[in-house]
This record gives sequence, C-alpha cells and structure tokens, in this order.
Amino acid sequence: MTEHEILVGRYFDAWNEADASRREALAAQLLTENGRYVDPMMNSTGPKEFADMIGAFQSAMPGMRFERVGGIDATGKMVRFSWRLIDATGRQFASGTDIGEFSIEGRFASITGFIDSALTGRDWSVEKYAAFWAAPDFSKPTNELAANIEGYWPGVDTPLKGVEAYVRPLHELLRRIPDFRLQVADHASRGDMVFIRWIATGTHGDTPLRFEGVDCVRHENGQVYENRIYCDHPLVHALNR
Repeated sequence: MTEHEILVGRYFDAWNEADASRREALAAQLLTENGRYVDPMMNSTGPKEFADMIGAFQSAMPGMRFERVGGIDATGKMVRFSWRLIDATGRQFASGTDIGEFSIEGRFASITGFIDSALTGRDWSVEKYAAFWAAPDFSKPTNELAANIEGYWPGVDTPLKGVEAYVRPLHELLRRIPDFRLQVADHASRGDMVFIRWIATGTHGDTPLRFEGVDCVRHENGQVYENRIYCDHPLVHALNR
C-alpha cells in the first residue's frame, strides 16, 4: 500500500471506530497537533478535538459508517478521495469528497470535506427523513414542509392543517419519549406518494418501547404536503388528546 492509501484508510478507520480510546489513537496517527478538519457542518483542531467530534457524530447518527468510493487522487501535498455514508443494510444516506493536505511528518495538516447528498439538499427525501429520525431535532429550521401541509393521525377524525399543527404531536412525542428513534425498515414510491414502513424505539418512563408503523407521504416540488400516519400503538393514539 502507498503512503496515501495507508493514511486515508486510517482516516476511515477513525470515523468508524466506536471505542473512544482507539479512536483517539487513530486520530493521533492521522492529524498533526494543529491539524484542522472542516466540512459544512463540523470542524475541529487537533487529534483530540477530531476524535471527540467523530464521537458526537456517531451519537447523533447511530449505526452509520463511512466507506471509501473509488480511488485516491494525489498531486504534490494534496490528496483527494470520495466517500459515502451508509447504514447497516448498505443504504446510502450521504456522499461526498474530502481533500487532505500532507505535512512533512506524514500526517494530515488539514482535511476539508465537501458534501454532495440528499441530506444537504432542499428537497424532501426518504434519506433525509431517515437521517432526521435517527437523531430528531426540531430546533433546526427546515423548508421541507409545505405551508399548507395536512397530517392525518390515528385517532383523529380531521387532518392537522399547517406546519404548526402538523409538528405539535411530534413535539409531544419527543417530550414523552426523549430517546425516541425511528428506523426506516422499507419504503416504496408511486408517483408523488411514498410509503415508509418504520420501526420505532425508545423509553417511556422505565418501559422500553418498540413498535412499528407506516407513513404515507405525498410530496411536490421538494416539499411534503400530506402525511398519513398508520400505527396501532396506544401512545401514538394519545398524542392528540
């Protein structure tokens, strides 16, 4: 293996290492003491900050891992390589290209990441849906919900109309189950309609939860304008009471 391949391989090993001490050791072999990492969402300086940043990312996106795509291009001190972010089933959630600058000591002096993926685009997608529910956070603004969106919930005879009404039961869901997570088990499309079968987990009080449901999402021009939620779990039925 070339020096480039060894260092880039170590880079992916660091991103996928779940053990904090081993991740820090990899980061120390990878970055100089003042080595800088930056991408559109994260940044760090030095091996320790880089390792901690990866740990925070893993907590926010559990079950995800990075893999290299294609070869490695090198010119002088610069190296370029592509990657994709996948879940345990191999489904892709993001992709991009990173550019690293070598130092004279054989480590990266800097790494800059560029993301080219549905996760950063404007349009709604199943991938963005899955990424959000892997670590739900309603504090971040979104333009994926149409202003006149309608939500059809179990146990409610009339739809919840408008963004504020639509997200209200979702806020209540996270209030009752702070560790709520949803995993996409399967999905299928037909025209503007997407059927998403999901598996939800979390803890309600001291009781572990695991239940399933289906969302029937209709979208147009990159925005969701209707969602029909199908789930028999009593807690879901109770959200709008």
